[in-house]
Amino acid sequence: MANFTLTHLTYAGAGLPTASVEFDPKFTVIYGSSNTGKTFLVDSIDYMLGGHVRPSIPRAEGYGQILLGLLLPDGRPLTLVRKPGGKSIHVHQADLRELSHATPDAIVSARRIRSRRDISHYLLSKLGLDDTYVRTNEGGNTELLKLADLTHLSVVTDTRMIDPNPPSQRTRGSAARTTARSVMKLMLTGEDEPPATKLPNAAQRRVQRGKINLIDSLALDLHAKLSRDQTPDELRDQLARLEDSLNNMARSLASESEQQARIVADRAHLAETDAELEARLGEVLDLLGRFDTLRQQYETDLARLEMVSEAGNLLGYFQVGRCVFCGADPEHQQAQHGHQETTQLHEAVLVESAKTHSLLADLRLTIQGLEGQRDELAERRTALSEQAAEADRALAQIEARLAPLRAGLQDTVDERLRVERDLELRARLDELEEHRSQLVAQGALPSKRRESLIAGRILSSFDELFQRTLDSWRIPDVEGAGYDPYSGDVSAGGTARAGHGRGMRALLHAAFSIALARYCLDRRLPHLGFLVLDSPLVTYKEPDFDADLIPPNVIDHFYRSFLAFPGQAIVVENATPPPDVLEQARILTFSGSGARPGFFPARPARPTGPEQHRTHRR
Repeated sequence: MANFTLTHLTYAGAGLPTASVEFDPKFTVIYGSSNTGKTFLVDSIDYMLGGHVRPSIPRAEGYGQILLGLLLPDGRPLTLVRKPGGKSIHVHQADLRELSHATPDAIVSARRIRSRRDISHYLLSKLGLDDTYVRTNEGGNTELLKLADLTHLSVVTDTRMIDPNPPSQRTRGSAARTTARSVMKLMLTGEDEPPATKLPNAAQRRVQRGKINLIDSLALDLHAKLSRDQTPDELRDQLARLEDSLNNMARSLASESEQQARIVADRAHLAETDAELEARLGEVLDLLGRFDTLRQQYETDLARLEMVSEAGNLLGYFQVGRCVFCGADPEHQQAQHGHQETTQLHEAVLVESAKTHSLLADLRLTIQGLEGQRDELAERRTALSEQAAEADRALAQIEARLAPLRAGLQDTVDERLRVERDLELRARLDELEEHRSQLVAQGALPSKRRESLIAGRILSSFDELFQRTLDSWRIPDVEGAGYDPYSGDVSAGGTARAGHGRGMRALLHAAFSIALARYCLDRRLPHLGFLVLDSPLVTYKEPDFDADLIPPNVIDHFYRSFLAFPGQAIVVENATPPPDVLEQARILTFSGSGARPGFFPARPARPTGPEQHRTHRR
């Protein structure tokens, strides 16, 4: 089966720098900061393939052409050129990457028209699918396959990635479910539906009118739920402004919180240091108390030695009889006996007194050193106390600045939720209007036809590939993963995708899209040949929105799985790929600043003053 390859997406405008990205034929990763045009890039690809919603951000203003480059199945280049908001697409059989005024090889409508001169029929004809029919309702009605029936399976936007709507369905509703089953049958088996003629009778027309009345009633109810009368473009513009405000507030909060964390850490260090100083001061005071007691003991010993010396002199010279030193009786005492004993006692007292004086001097030096340490520790604790008080004042000031920031952030989040709710209501109104248009143009057949089923062996093969895809990413608790052809949804771990949190819904949608592409490309079954995924991982970085627990290595295994992908893969994500993927894939980093700030380059500054007037006169 033939397939396409995307080569580039370009925005061109007179007097403006060209904004362009080139895609690798195998694997391209576009990642980086938020609000840099990554999602806008994916929406633009969808728009160039016949999408109805015009992507719009302030940085796109002034650009007059969107160019999407492709390689046809035979390798020839093709460029689709469309004006933003334009209803037609110029087709050039050449590789154009700048503002073009050349005569196109064909001009086709961006929307489906009966004459088949539209982008859907043109591209499907290159794949050999221009005369392929799919079922549209339970009555067996059929219509020609639309490019949109395949595009939503190859280009998955960030909103559809987490939408609870089954990944096989383009829109909600029973008719969409029937069409999705028929498209899945075409892709998994290569078999389309035989064409059926739609000839409603009078009774069926009455049923159609009843359905239209019900749709009108539902539309009135949805209109009543709108908070404001704003168009979808106005809501999207407001949402973009709110996102910018939220990003600015988030940066301010992050800056203040970072400073707060730094001061808290410093405050904790001060408290820890103060506790160490307090413990050391307690040790010094304890030693001073002990050494003061020892000093008193030394002084007492010296006083006693002095008293002994004086008493010895007195006893030795003025007392007669038994010797007070040795106890000898007078008859046994020699001449000068008392004088000798007194001299020996005096010498002993002097020696002991000198030793005690030396010890006391050393002790006083030690006490003096400890007193110095005591005073120094007290001064340091005083300084630490002043620093702690200053840190407390700084924390109070930061908290005073954070309070209004948090309040403003909450108000902005509430307003964003209101805008998102209105956008969802507008989308549902558009779906009702589309369904109403279909009911006006189509009728039901009087008898039902037996629905064609997908063989069980084919479903088993696809479910096995879907399970292997999830297992290769190391996701826990996803046993029994598979696709339900009746509901159109996929399930894992015993729970349907719609029953999981946002993060797991995104991963299951991505796994379904990858498994479907692999299944079709490996077996040369109908598929566009490329796969564009927007934000399949980003919700896992926001655990407040999702209760799923995902191991940190899922991101790395997710990226590595594309290195052996059989077609062309383009992943738009905030998460950084692992080093081995960075070496093998084409990496486009939108940093928000620097060499590649985002999809759109910085515009040149406009001249001002006299120079501006001179340029204007020329």
